Amino acid sequence: MTKSISLAVLMLGVFLIGCTSYQSTLTNEERSYPATVPEHVRLFLHGENTPTATEIGQIVVLESSEKEGVDFLKAKAAEMGADGVVDVEVKVETQVVFIIIIPIPIHSYFVSGTAVKINE
Repeated sequence: MTKSISLAVLMLGVFLIGCTSYQSTLTNEERSYPATVPEHVRLFLHGENTPTATEIGQIVVLESSEKEGVDFLKAKAAEMGADGVVDVEVKVETQVVFIIIIPIPIHSYFVSGTAVKINE
């Protein structure tokens, strides 16, 4: 019985540590931009004043922490050639998984935004 519980916990851990899920959609397909550096991508929260910019695409990321989600969002925006992401939102979803009778909360962070090329 103890080996079964250990195996179940190990499988759950592997499942939770798995790959990052994301979706990106180009909305400005007639133009492509060279990749930028993720550290230089500026974030503008939903409702915040933003500079004039050209929309490149939408990005949605699912991660196990807010920081990892934001970092991955910036990396994907940089790959698209963006130097900014506007309307950034972070939403948290919590699910409870029961192993035997022990409740284990699992948090998922959805980070989304619109990748843009800021007009100078």
